[in-house]
Amino acid sequence: MSELSLFYILALQLYRLFGTVFLDQHGAAVRTPYQGETNMARIEIPTKETAPAATKPILERYERNLGVTPNFFSLIARSPDVLSAEANMHATLGKSLGHNTRERIHIMTAEVNGCNYCLSVHTYVGGKFNKMSPEDMELNRTGHSTDPKADAAVQFAYRVAKNRGHVTDADFAAVRAAGFTDEEIIDIVAETAFSFTTNLFNNTFQTDIDSIVTPLKTNYDEQSAK
Repeated sequence: MSELSLFYILALQLYRLFGTVFLDQHGAAVRTPYQGETNMARIEIPTKETAPAATKPILERYERNLGVTPNFFSLIARSPDVLSAEANMHATLGKSLGHNTRERIHIMTAEVNGCNYCLSVHTYVGGKFNKMSPEDMELNRTGHSTDPKADAAVQFAYRVAKNRGHVTDADFAAVRAAGFTDEEIIDIVAETAFSFTTNLFNNTFQTDIDSIVTPLKTNYDEQSAK
């Protein structure tokens, strides 16, 4: 048997065991499924072809904007009404806060709720599309930010998330003192609540992390949370 034949046999066995890893157009490592690997989500994620017809305009819009349809939106497309509601909230909530602070809040709530999918996706979006620094996004996970004003917003959102809305008068005074208006404070709470819904969906259904995204893991301890 030639050395070339041995190489191909070895490569095939490695593929069966581990799949293949390559760099996508953004330089991110992407692993293709190994032979026999199945979808890890608890319900099957529809494809573009199998998704309900009513959901296709929304899914196609995400594909145009992001270059890919996120698995989260594809998964909830099984319920067209839920997809429509989530997409509308995603498009309309938190405009007064700006894209970066919205992402900061999503990263924070993902860490609070132990949502690896949301942490991975929002860190990817924050870095690629919003040009947020790795240092800022790492701080976001702890309820802080490198930006002083955003820090006050994320701290307040963190207390809303951790205490299920039972914030103190001091918490409220601090976010107001940082310059946030009543409208913006409402938007902070709404963005936190919206982020909670995506965390619940993705934790419940164990949504597969999208292939273009670097998988990240929260420090959430399931045992201590019980």
